[in-house]
Amino acid sequence: MDTFMDRLSHKKSSQEMIQANSAADAAKMEQLKNQVNEYDALLQDMRKVNLKAVENMENMQQMLEAALKKIEAVKEADDTKDIKAEIEPLFTELKKQIEEISMRSDDFLHKENVKVYRNVQASMEEALEKQTDTISQKIGESTKKQSALLPVSIIIMLMVIIDIVINLFNIVIKF
Repeated sequence: MDTFMDRLSHKKSSQEMIQANSAADAAKMEQLKNQVNEYDALLQDMRKVNLKAVENMENMQQMLEAALKKIEAVKEADDTKDIKAEIEPLFTELKKQIEEISMRSDDFLHKENVKVYRNVQASMEEALEKQTDTISQKIGESTKKQSALLPVSIIIMLMVIIDIVINLFNIVIKF
């Protein structure tokens, strides 16, 4: 009867271990889902910044084309030196402003992309550190459980063997 109770208690502790492992796996899955959601949000931010930069570049190109058309129209309408003298500095200034806006837009885009990259990198490093700690803990717990179960398993096996020997001895005595 004692061996039956020992077997029953051993099965119950195995079930508890399975349930604990399942709970840990569920928690890990939830953590990974949250991490994926964070990465998606960061990627959305990158896309928004890129779209804004593209939009700025398109607006700048449209402004430049409109300015060039106006300048060409003025040049064609009146070829006097006075108008050319007035237009050339304006045209040069317009080009400088467009180049400056383009450089600022490129700098802004670069800075935003670097920020997002660093955020993703930091998030990945943090997640890796957490995963490493979790794995180390699991290995430590597993090793402790295995070393604790070995003597118990040996004792249970010895009790089963003794029970079998006693039963055989009783059968031999009856004959």
